[in-house]
Amino acid sequence: MRRIRSIAGTTAVAGLAALVAPIALAQQAPRFRAVGEVVIVPVSVTDRNRPVSGLGADDFEILDNGVRQTVIETTLEPLSMDVTLVVDTSGSVDGPALGRFKADLQEIALALQPNDRVRLVTFGTNVADTGGLQPGGAPLPLDTIAVGGATSFYNAIAAVLMAVPPSERPQLVVGFSDGLDNMSFLDARTVAELAGHANAALYLSLTRDEAPQLLRGLAPWAGQPDRRSLRDAAERTGGELFEHRPDDALPALFRRIIDGFRTKYLLRYTPAGVAPGGWHEIIVRVKGRSYTVRARKGYQGG
Repeated sequence: MRRIRSIAGTTAVAGLAALVAPIALAQQAPRFRAVGEVVIVPVSVTDRNRPVSGLGADDFEILDNGVRQTVIETTLEPLSMDVTLVVDTSGSVDGPALGRFKADLQEIALALQPNDRVRLVTFGTNVADTGGLQPGGAPLPLDTIAVGGATSFYNAIAAVLMAVPPSERPQLVVGFSDGLDNMSFLDARTVAELAGHANAALYLSLTRDEAPQLLRGLAPWAGQPDRRSLRDAAERTGGELFEHRPDDALPALFRRIIDGFRTKYLLRYTPAGVAPGGWHEIIVRVKGRSYTVRARKGYQGG
């Protein structure tokens, strides 16, 4: 989505400045070319979890702040993308599980195409970019990962989303965690609010933990993960939240995410009949069909 402006006036954004700066500096994606007032919306269309192909501009209906728009172009093609993997390296991820986790991450990176790019952002007490964008299919610098500390999951997701600039390349952020947090100064509801203004699609892979846990720390809350707000955060960007067992292999889930994301339709339209500024809510539908349509929920007008 083009022309997403930061909401730097909020307290949360001011507090995230120190986290966003190093991640933003490591991100080398090109700036998105402005083409008049065209809005570009990546959209996935599935029927019983199978991608739907063969749709054209006339098959889609877009409402921008409740006003029907005219889709001027639709493309469906494999997309080269920038992928950011956000992974938990807190003290809870150690021992034998760490070795398997690293192997899964390496398999994920190697599964990408050479024209893709991937970077690894880790979070424990702090949030760190481990080396910026790397070519797809190349090994990740996993030996440099330092494990330990508390868990700042919400800070990490918010910082990464806010650091992604407008770009011609689709931006995909995938977070791997159990969803627990005992260090962030943000809560999940704030992350969901910020996600609506992000320039990336967010997918979250959360481990299901059957044993109740109560975390005490510096976070503004304590208890189980706020999965409802985290799901809201992902869906506002056109992404999804997945839950899996601790022993499930992550590469298979990632391939499901990447295959669906790579074949999204790109819908283009010029907003008409709506004010240019402020928040624009978007609704995308396929005319006359009950397909599952996933698209970001809106954008900040210029």
